[in-house]
Amino acid sequence: MGRAGAGLFLAVLMVAALGAGYLAVNSGRQTTTVTSQSSASSSQATGKTPLWTYRASGAITSVSVSENGNFTVVSEQVFFNNSRGALLLFNRAGDLLWERQTGWAVKNAAISDNGSHILAIGYKYLYAPGRVGSQENEVFALDSNGSVLWNSTSSSPYFGGAMSADGSRVAVFSEDSIALLTWRGQVLWNNSAAGADCAGGGPCPVFVSQDGSVVAADGGSGLYGITLLNSDGSVAGTYGESNQIWTNSVALTSSGYLIAAAQAVSDFNGTALLLSGQGVPLWEHHLDSGVDSAALLQNGSTIGYVTDTNALFYDRAGTLLDNYSTDGEMTLHPTSNGAFLLGGGGNNLVLFDSAGQERWSSSLQTVLTAAVSSDGAFVAATTGARGEGAQGNSTLYFFSTT
Repeated sequence: MGRAGAGLFLAVLMVAALGAGYLAVNSGRQTTTVTSQSSASSSQATGKTPLWTYRASGAITSVSVSENGNFTVVSEQVFFNNSRGALLLFNRAGDLLWERQTGWAVKNAAISDNGSHILAIGYKYLYAPGRVGSQENEVFALDSNGSVLWNSTSSSPYFGGAMSADGSRVAVFSEDSIALLTWRGQVLWNNSAAGADCAGGGPCPVFVSQDGSVVAADGGSGLYGITLLNSDGSVAGTYGESNQIWTNSVALTSSGYLIAAAQAVSDFNGTALLLSGQGVPLWEHHLDSGVDSAALLQNGSTIGYVTDTNALFYDRAGTLLDNYSTDGEMTLHPTSNGAFLLGGGGNNLVLFDSAGQERWSSSLQTVLTAAVSSDGAFVAATTGARGEGAQGNSTLYFFSTT
């Protein structure tokens, strides 16, 4: 286990939701436009017609959907120059439950499966004497009412956070340390031997399983090796030299006993890998394309990879189940009931069963980001302006897949 207190220093601040003035309820500005796309009530609309839509006042940076589609959290960048952002929570019918304006540009937010926990990552530029143009980054945890439970700040450009699907564990990381916290902000361990340093690219991905084990990234230039940490923070194993594992091509089961990854062979070729929770290779397949993302069902029965041209589905033994030709889509999202959502980067949203067979699909003009409820019954997707510094407006679409 790493040296306690070293590296990350983890200044976790317990704050009252609104008493510190950190997040403010928006009571004056009207930004919400929720529109049913059916002549019937929005709760009756199904299939490829959205149940409801939301046109943001700025660029949507992320969207996340809870189990059963009961809650959808949206992070929105309202103004870029002065680093203002907002968090919004909708229910399944598209009603805005609350909106919180922040003094930070929120670049990512995630909601736990049961909708009780929200983790957000933000930043702001500092203009104080001696710190003009410098950036401060923040991880903050909220409950379902939008109340802030704790927050942690750092000037490290690699500072970020990740949450387990059940919301019980949060990893907070910088380039030279990773710490695991409870949802209430209690530090369980801090390992300064394992960091997440993607040189020049901000935080590398860090993944947290529900049992508290952690898979961490390390390296630079968009490629990295994998460090596997036990639930006590000790290093369970490593895999891949630096600059060999593709960014965003790592996924793990809910208990962390299987890990899907993709290894770079050249600029245009790669290898799809399945590893044990200790980093031992179980099988590999050489591909004539780079890999954009990987996904694993919670029980490890099906593993999916998205390449530059295809979505590939393998069983646990490494046998190819199906091969779907993509049209620019880059991300595969697994669900808890044995489905995968393909979306983001192209014009299509496609839901597959555990054998890689198409179950539902819809088309939008340039899907920028997508999310699916853990039961696979609801899909959220955005078009228009997206991401940090984007100009213009984004639109969120919320679908039923049944």
